[in-house]
Amino acid sequence: MQLMENSAAAVNPEVSHAVSQTRKTSPKSVEKKRELALHAISSLAELGFARINLRDVAQRSGVSLGVIHYYFESKTELLIYCVGLYKEDFIIGLKDLIAQARQVDKLAAGVADYLADTIDQHAHIHRLWYDVRAQAQFDAAFQPAVEEVEHALIDVFRVLLAKLQELNIDCAHKEPLALYITLDGWFRYFLQHKLMGKTGAIDAFRQRVLAEFSAICKTI
Repeated sequence: MQLMENSAAAVNPEVSHAVSQTRKTSPKSVEKKRELALHAISSLAELGFARINLRDVAQRSGVSLGVIHYYFESKTELLIYCVGLYKEDFIIGLKDLIAQARQVDKLAAGVADYLADTIDQHAHIHRLWYDVRAQAQFDAAFQPAVEEVEHALIDVFRVLLAKLQELNIDCAHKEPLALYITLDGWFRYFLQHKLMGKTGAIDAFRQRVLAEFSAICKTI
């Protein structure tokens, strides 16, 4: 079977591409791609969008440039995949926290701690997300991925509002998008302060999130 695939690929370039894509989507290849991305994301975050070079990423990740190119056709594809992978884990963690909450005060404190801690520990990765989001205004290649991630982030706040309703909280905000825009603005603002080395940025952000909860939840 392997020989037949190789022979067909040699005769027909379209078959060659199809065979290559099939290999890349096998369970083993998908897992390898994910593993490679997890190694690469720290390098991407450290370099920043403007300075990303696949050769540098390969060297910092301890793999060959050929391996990078096998799974990712361009730095754009690698960047989109890595940021999406991180944001997926970030969103799952936040939704799990919300789902497990049984009291509104603990929910507010848990969300505030989660968001503050992720700025403190993963500031450069979140900076990379904002780089990608900004780049989507200039490069259409980034737009579908950015839209997908933002829809997922907005859905977090739909889940949050539903949880507050479950806890019998009368919320001033009813629209997930409005709440997302508010907290995302504060998130980016204090992320910038953290990256600029301003002391107290993390604690200030934590208090800001708690203040937003107090503003939207009339009984807190």
